[in-house]
Amino acid sequence: MNLQTLLQHPTYPQKFILEKLMQEFLHLRREELRLHLDDELPADTLQRIQNAYHAHTVDKQPLEYLLGHVDFFWVPFYVNEATIIPRPETEYMITAVGERLKQQKKSDFSLLLDIGTGSGVLGISLLLQHPDTFREVYLTDISPAALEVAKKNYATLITQPQQYETHFLQSDLAAFMSTEAFEHQRKKAVQTNGHIVLVANLPYIPDETFDTNALEQMQKREPRLAFVGGNDGLALYRTMFAQIKPLRETGKLSHQSFMLFLEMMTRQVEILQAEFGERIHFEEVKTFHFNIRIVQATVVSQENKKEQ
Repeated sequence: MNLQTLLQHPTYPQKFILEKLMQEFLHLRREELRLHLDDELPADTLQRIQNAYHAHTVDKQPLEYLLGHVDFFWVPFYVNEATIIPRPETEYMITAVGERLKQQKKSDFSLLLDIGTGSGVLGISLLLQHPDTFREVYLTDISPAALEVAKKNYATLITQPQQYETHFLQSDLAAFMSTEAFEHQRKKAVQTNGHIVLVANLPYIPDETFDTNALEQMQKREPRLAFVGGNDGLALYRTMFAQIKPLRETGKLSHQSFMLFLEMMTRQVEILQAEFGERIHFEEVKTFHFNIRIVQATVVSQENKKEQ
């Protein structure tokens, strides 16, 4: 069977999916596919395409898992069932961080913390976009399987790893920030007027919302724990704020040097502001569609509170 016959075959009505699979398994770009329509398909390649098409259209396996990658901020990242599939809205966080970094003075030593890194798209994308900004990098996740995915993407995409001292940590959110090892690096950043940038796209969908409204593919094929965050979706954000509270109260995380960028839904910003507003200020900096927000959180220093 040649490519033209396969594309026109009535057994495969979802032509976009079929084309994506053909491009992947034949290692051809879309425009190149059109130049090879008369080529005969090897039997093993045809079988792989047919199996993947069935897995997606019948078994509802995500196309990204079948392909083994997804584009994020114009870069192909490896993904598998250990991590959720990165969504376009999360790319807005990369833009938001970049805009803030442009306002900061250059430093010789800044830290990047990617909490709940998953496949590593946030931390690695920031290194790719700002290769000379950070020196110390923490990519953390509670899932060892997810960390393996992040490690694979880091090894593939960061061509000069010697630029960074990178830590892949199995950690409960920001718990590692209370360790002596992190304290040493924090002091180094502060002493050199460096910045600590924390990015986190933690699970924020309320349990009931996920169970009643999420797509079947999300519910059955992607890791549930990477989506849901309790009754109002904010359980993990509250835990993370509790973990950094001692550092804030002792002045180890100042509003000048410590920047947090988070993803959540609109009404959740109001909830967090009501609960933590005296200690942390939340500002919506990017909007995706009508409900997804990229939020910059800033520690409210004791000096600022007195001024207020």
